[in-house]
Amino acid sequence: MRVVSGFSLLEVMVSMVIAAIALLGLAAAQIKAMQFAQNSFNYTVALIHAQNAIERIWPDICHYQSVNTSLNPVANPTAAWLYPNDPRFTLTLPDTFSLDMSLTVSWHDERMTNTGVDQVSLHASFVNECL
Repeated sequence: MRVVSGFSLLEVMVSMVIAAIALLGLAAAQIKAMQFAQNSFNYTVALIHAQNAIERIWPDICHYQSVNTSLNPVANPTAAWLYPNDPRFTLTLPDTFSLDMSLTVSWHDERMTNTGVDQVSLHASFVNECL
């Protein structure tokens, strides 16, 4: 009687198919993780842009409170520097300055299907400095 040890060709082929499916699953998970990491980075940058807009209002707060309350860069050239220079991000401000206002910075990510995940909103409260 002859004893054969080792794996048959069929066993090797089945294990290769299982390994290939597992590796494809890992690759898909890695791609999704990279997409979410990129979106998280964009979220952080948008948050910085919104905070910068709030911080840029403070030096000219008297101008926005009493001289020209418009936050439209066409009507008020001083407001132009509130907007980010990065074309990937869009800052949405109210039409006029108020002591309590909300700012929204959005970006476009075609991989995300929910439009709420590609924007950051901050609420800013200012004091009445110039009476």
